[in-house]
Amino acid sequence: MVKDTSNILVIEPLSLPETNTDAFIITLQYTLERAIQALYKLENDELASERVGKGKYLLFWEAAEGGAGVLSQILEDFTSFQKIAQEALDICHFLEPKDSCAQACYQCLLSYRNQFDHPHLNRYLISEFLKQLEHSQVALEQDTRSRLEHYQTLLEQTDPNSQFERVVLKAIYEQGIKLPDSAQELIPEANCKPDFIYKKAKIAIFCDGSVHDSPEQQQRDRVQRENLESVTGYMAVSINYQEDLLSQLEYLHSLI
Repeated sequence: MVKDTSNILVIEPLSLPETNTDAFIITLQYTLERAIQALYKLENDELASERVGKGKYLLFWEAAEGGAGVLSQILEDFTSFQKIAQEALDICHFLEPKDSCAQACYQCLLSYRNQFDHPHLNRYLISEFLKQLEHSQVALEQDTRSRLEHYQTLLEQTDPNSQFERVVLKAIYEQGIKLPDSAQELIPEANCKPDFIYKKAKIAIFCDGSVHDSPEQQQRDRVQRENLESVTGYMAVSINYQEDLLSQLEYLHSLI
């Protein structure tokens, strides 16, 4: 049996047109998919989508192994859908009109993968919706997960090849220290994926097991982490397997 986990995002458009409803949903699906790929610099095979719930909902998931954490980032940035809408308006030729594109073309929405939906794609059906989306904000409901549930979620997100990463996380949990917000989440501005992130404190944790012992790897780590700090303002904190773990966690606790 093969098991896999992926980040998903389910969107339910609440204001549907009275006519051409199916075409509206189908067009919106591929428009948002293209816009998210463009905005977050994803390859075509890194994000997938489909219509579910009798076509009422749009399901997006990160199709690449490991994922880039983009869908989580969308929910954490209250302006994310403003940016996605602006990207979508550009893709659909509303910012720079293209007279040769009637309803959809291969430069905007058409592709080989969605060829069976080509008859339904019409960029004009979603233009007003995208303009409204430009002024939207993401609002999250209060997280009701227990500390244990959050810990278990983080465990599932850790690198399966890094036992030390799970040792560190378990120690953080058992010492009663605030749990990280996420594990193995890509920070796209720096093209860097720390082991754990504290977003409000802007702390990026790197768990350095034995694979980080070589001088070459240490040099790569140094360059990557200095770049992360200079580009994003995150503070890179390294936790090394050869040093006293509790002392290192005390230092971490003082930062968050």
